[in-house]
Amino acid sequence: MKVRKAIIPAAGKGTRLLPATKTQPKEMLPIYDTPVIQLVVEEAIKSGITEILIITGENKHSLEKHFDITNTGNGKLKEFNKLLEKVDITFKRQSNPRGLGDAILRAKNFAHGEPCAILLGDDFYLNCETPATKQLIDAYEKLGSSATIVGVENLSKEKMTKKGMIVVKKGSTEVERIIEKPDIDSVVSELAISGRYIVVPELFLKLEKVTESVRGEIELTDGLAELLNDKLTIHAHSIEGTRIDVGNPTEYLIANLKYAMLDESVKKEVIKVIKSELDN
Repeated sequence: MKVRKAIIPAAGKGTRLLPATKTQPKEMLPIYDTPVIQLVVEEAIKSGITEILIITGENKHSLEKHFDITNTGNGKLKEFNKLLEKVDITFKRQSNPRGLGDAILRAKNFAHGEPCAILLGDDFYLNCETPATKQLIDAYEKLGSSATIVGVENLSKEKMTKKGMIVVKKGSTEVERIIEKPDIDSVVSELAISGRYIVVPELFLKLEKVTESVRGEIELTDGLAELLNDKLTIHAHSIEGTRIDVGNPTEYLIANLKYAMLDESVKKEVIKVIKSELDN
């Protein structure tokens, strides 16, 4: 079965980016001239997705307004409007935020027994010849459309403690274990979950049975681990490209610089300013 649906969780409160996110969703913060969530949706559409469900929460109304098709604006906006004509976007609220797994569970009826892509709403990819999600879809189809695919990236031990760690079987891409935010002494792999997934319908059944973690949340990684416990296959797939996170102010600043500098004229101006500051 082809992957034509995508779930984008965007219900987080963005507390690490306060005060910028006091009334503004972190997903709507601009990366140079484009909101983060738009970059994520564009990736999904360019990957062949035709239906998107965005999971929202409190103070997220601007997300819905942003995806109205308008007849005004510059060239970039007109180009985005054309993309929006290729997809149906709906929204659902996660009224009581209980973690990423609970947000994904809100999409059970939307999935309706089909495999779905999951794209986190607060990070994006650069330098991808093939969109990140399309890379996972291609891997899913190559494996015979029966396994869950988890996008991964290589991280240091220190950074791994804030991510989901993937341990694969020796000489294989098949996942053996998934550990959420391991202690540094428990880090035994360089593979971290990188915010992109293709999941099978069975995941929703597992998430319904997952209990709250020590953080008081329903963890997506616990649902994935339950798939492994039930002998369902998960494969790790290294995404070719650069993952850009906007989880904290420093990362957000770096994200703006990297995205803006894709434009050569802007790049020259940025380098000029940086050199000037370094010389002072």
